[in-house]
Amino acid sequence: MRLDFDGLTIDADCAIFDLDGTLIDSVGVWRDIDEEFMAKRKLPIPDDFYSKVAAMNFSEAADYVIRECGVTDPKEAVIDEWYRMVKKEYSENIPMIPGAKDFLKRLKSGRVRLALATASDPKLYIPCLERHGCLSLFETIVTVNDVKRGKGFPDIYLLAAERLGMNPGRCIVFEDILAGCRGAKSADMYCVGVLERHSQEAWEDIKKICDATLENYLRLI
Repeated sequence: MRLDFDGLTIDADCAIFDLDGTLIDSVGVWRDIDEEFMAKRKLPIPDDFYSKVAAMNFSEAADYVIRECGVTDPKEAVIDEWYRMVKKEYSENIPMIPGAKDFLKRLKSGRVRLALATASDPKLYIPCLERHGCLSLFETIVTVNDVKRGKGFPDIYLLAAERLGMNPGRCIVFEDILAGCRGAKSADMYCVGVLERHSQEAWEDIKKICDATLENYLRLI
């Protein structure tokens, strides 16, 4: 299927999507939770905190806040607290980014194979995607727990392509974080940087790395 991005036409057979900040509007929720979690312990949030934890799963993020941020709670207690704080948001409140669902359906109708590559936990993303009627659109879902290295590396994207029997050169990745864009490009895939309103500080770097950028799905429907 051919997709046009401001003069650049990309012909792809497979589309691999990040979830948080790319398909669902959840980044603000995570920032509120992080601020509440750290304030409860009277700990400052480092300047590079959000850019570092964005590509991490619960386990990696818990290791990070204990190692780098002064959190003294046991790792499992940190993970449990985060999960309790965010579970209801995913199951009941977090919306899709405008136009994202219709764009997924357009790709599906154009016989583009769809995959999800996420750092999110299945207990969170499954009820969220089911609520929005999108879970069945994806033929495979790969999480950072399925690979040895995180989103700054090609592993998660290559595994998604492998599961679908796709050539990486025929895959297009949609990502909103800099690390994910780097990983997708290192997998020799096309990458579209999606503007996320809470992460605009990295936007200029994302534009330099990606083949194309996207500020609004509605223009692709």
